[in-house]
Parts: sequence; structure tokens; C-alpha cells
Amino acid sequence: MSRENIHIKIDELLGLLSIHNSRLSLHAEKISHLDIDVLRKQCIDLYDEVNKLALQGKIRTAKQSVQEAKPVEVEAPLSTPRVEKPIEPKPVEVEKIPEPIVVAVEPTPTAETKPSKQVPKPKVDDEMLSLFEKFSSTSIKSIPKALSVAKRFEFQSAFFDGEAKEYNQFMSSLDNADEREAAFKIYHEYKIKLEWDNEDLKDELKALIYRKYSA
Repeated sequence: MSRENIHIKIDELLGLLSIHNSRLSLHAEKISHLDIDVLRKQCIDLYDEVNKLALQGKIRTAKQSVQEAKPVEVEAPLSTPRVEKPIEPKPVEVEKIPEPIVVAVEPTPTAETKPSKQVPKPKVDDEMLSLFEKFSSTSIKSIPKALSVAKRFEFQSAFFDGEAKEYNQFMSSLDNADEREAAFKIYHEYKIKLEWDNEDLKDELKALIYRKYSA
């Protein structure tokens, strides 16, 4: 991996860490084991990328040292047939490159890993509650009004290719749904139709739907 790609990867990880940390700081009283595991994994990935950057620097230094230690050729004087013995270069000690440190992360035991009796498949409503219990349970009156300007443009750009009209129509449909199930049905129709693939933004949107119809 080139040094430029490593820097790009580090920027991406720092962005993810910032977003995840902001979510945790807003609702610290409801931090789950999954949140901690995700944050820990992102920190480990960032540490690995920094190690790669450090290794590239050491490899470059080692190569420069070897190139500078080329044998020096001594020309024989014209006045005598005697040929001077070439000066042999001293062996260059190349600094040993340390191997990257890999930190093993043991999964935090959760209720899901404990043996239990077979449980029937949860309903859609229960599944949504399990998915968003790490987010704030504070209800909101309107989904679009609960978004910041930056977040609104992020949703509009990622899900609607910047089309404000379609974005406004979608948000209006969510706000005017009769109940939570109807709002999620609208969400799924748009998700399949427009092929949304941004998992983080999809989770945020579903959390907003849950908060809108939590009462």
C-alpha cells in the first residue's frame, strides 16, 4: 500500500471515530457492548495504519543507507604499474524493521453469546427496538426539523443525488405516516428503489423514524 493510500485510510478512520464518538457522547448513559467493540475495532485499525506509515519511513531510511555505502573505486596512478587495492566498504548495519504489533481483541460476552433456548423470530417492531436502543429514546415531532443543515445535505446527497424535491417529498411522507410501521414501509420502498448503500446514514434515518413514532 502506498503512503498516499495509508494517509487516505487514516483520514477515513479518524472520520469514523469522530462520528461514533459524537454519538456516544450524546447518550453516554446508554452505551452498549456493541458500541464499545466498534470503537475499539476502529482504534485498532487506526493503530495498524500508523504502524504501516512508520514501517515505510524505516524502509526508506534503510534503502538510502545501502545506496550511500557503494564501494569507492580508486584509479591506479599513471606513473606506476602498481594497482591499488580497492577500498572495501564497511558493512552497513541495516536497522531491523519491527513487525507490526497486533492487538487481539476478545469479544465482550453478551446475552446473545450465552446458550439459551430457541426463541421465535422477533417481530419487525422488536427488531427495530433492538437495533436502536443505543440511540436516544427522546421523541421528536418532525424528522426533517430534527436534522442539522449539514446532516440534511448529507442525506440529500447520499440518498437522492442532491435532488431537493424528492428529498422533501420523502421526508414529508415519513412525517405524515399514520404509525411507525407505515413509516418504515415508506423507508424500505425508497431504500430498494434508490439502492441506498450507506449503512451509517440508513441507521441514523431509522433511528429518527423510531424517535418520531416512539410515543
